[in-house]
Amino acid sequence: MPVNISTAVDSLVELVNNKKRIPLEEAAKELGLPEHIINEWAVFLEEEEILTIEYQFTTPFLIAKGKKTVEESRDYSQDIEILTRQIEIMQSGLNKIVIKHAIVIKDVDDVKIALTKKLSREDMIYTQKFVLDYEIKQLLHKVSRLKVFNKENYDEINKEFENIKRRKQIFDKNLTR
Repeated sequence: MPVNISTAVDSLVELVNNKKRIPLEEAAKELGLPEHIINEWAVFLEEEEILTIEYQFTTPFLIAKGKKTVEESRDYSQDIEILTRQIEIMQSGLNKIVIKHAIVIKDVDDVKIALTKKLSREDMIYTQKFVLDYEIKQLLHKVSRLKVFNKENYDEINKEFENIKRRKQIFDKNLTR
């Protein structure tokens, strides 16, 4: 059974979206929170373009601006930066591994050719290392081209990283055998 966790800020957004226009004082009463807290949240939500604050004389009104939620407006740049560091650490560790090999691999086509042949254990591990390194470089390049840091591209990068991590675990097992 899925659990839906919402914050008090989400409750404010929901209240404003349902009422379309509500005095700040009334919103504070309905949510059971002090007006200054609701005002602080409203200023943040207005900066994030989730709602608008409009003044009628001296009374502030909170006005719905659309269906954009707090989660949708969140900046994932810090999360992506952390993920990038994890990817770079993995790459650094991989680069420290030295494998004696008999084959030469310069690109992905060489990997395809190598896999059609009977390879020694060392050559197979070397091939795995090459592919991991290639995939990590591709992922880092993809991250460097991002212009927007949102949930969708964070989830996509994280999914690719998790796949690479699984392959790295297999590589590590093969390396220690």
